[in-house]
Amino acid sequence: MMNTTRRKRAMTCWGAAGSLLLCIGCMPELRRPLSAVDQMKFRQEAITFLKQAATSNDPPLRIQALESLQVVAPAEGLPYIVDNIDNGYAGVSFAALMSAGAIQDKRCVEKARIRAEDSDPHVRIAAIYALHRMGDTKRTSELGELLMKHPDARVRANAAVAIGRMGEKGSASLLRTANQREKKDVVKMQIREALALLHDQHATEELIFAGFSAVPDQSLPAMAFLAEAGNDRAEDLFRLRLRKADIPEQRLIAARGLGKLGNDAGYDVACAHLYFRSPQRDRRNDPPDQQIARIRSLAALALEAIKNPECLGPLYDAFHAPEQSMSAKLAIARAAVGITNPLAAGAAGLNTARR
Repeated sequence: MMNTTRRKRAMTCWGAAGSLLLCIGCMPELRRPLSAVDQMKFRQEAITFLKQAATSNDPPLRIQALESLQVVAPAEGLPYIVDNIDNGYAGVSFAALMSAGAIQDKRCVEKARIRAEDSDPHVRIAAIYALHRMGDTKRTSELGELLMKHPDARVRANAAVAIGRMGEKGSASLLRTANQREKKDVVKMQIREALALLHDQHATEELIFAGFSAVPDQSLPAMAFLAEAGNDRAEDLFRLRLRKADIPEQRLIAARGLGKLGNDAGYDVACAHLYFRSPQRDRRNDPPDQQIARIRSLAALALEAIKNPECLGPLYDAFHAPEQSMSAKLAIARAAVGITNPLAAGAAGLNTARR
């Protein structure tokens, strides 16, 4: 009886691993740290790639690069963020202004004042947010007007994003009023996210509830926000989704959320999906190449959150894979910089002490 039980358990474990092997392909090496010298070489290569992407002719790639530089390399990325504030593509200008506001570097203040007069309401929102973060609050109230009155739902949604990121608890009542009046789901989701950033308990619970949904269009954005925020109240949701998910994206976002909470339970899942190459062919409006790029990107972001240096070898291999898409390569570069930042800081401190 004991041997039979053991055999069943082994078959169960093999079945889970086998499914992963079939999904990913030949199982790659999942834990391979780099030497201190190679870590710094990879870090510099990744930062150089992020900077190059921030000058790309592809607006979505440029936007992704600006957001990445703001998070993992703000000092190195600031000149590129500042240059993109004047970009003629509204989405790029929006990303640059939001990044400048997050960094709070007052050298951008005059550029932000100019863009606060822009004809594009999305650019105005980001410029007003940046000004607020830099200490100029004279126009902050305009965000509330855009949230409550603008006819375009996308504008209202971005206004909610900006209000939430400002972190002013006094904005919660405005957001609650807007939520009661709002009819569009996309705007209501952004309002809930903004309220959750302001530690609103009811909004956080709504996001957690949405994260348990069987409908990916509901669960994924809610989980992504909770993971980005590192919300410890969502830990049970992340643990469940890591074990039981309908699509890989749910597991990878759960791995990231747990990583933000200091839990590395999703390491193997995330590292294996750096090599994902088995998309679902029957997904409507979701081409296989797009699925592969998205899932590999989510895997890299999960590893960035987990911050285990043992993944630097796999990240290096994935970064240099010949078939790697630019968007996935950018996410891998961001992860490499984020993971090596503490290592680089430690090396700098050691060199200073030696001198």
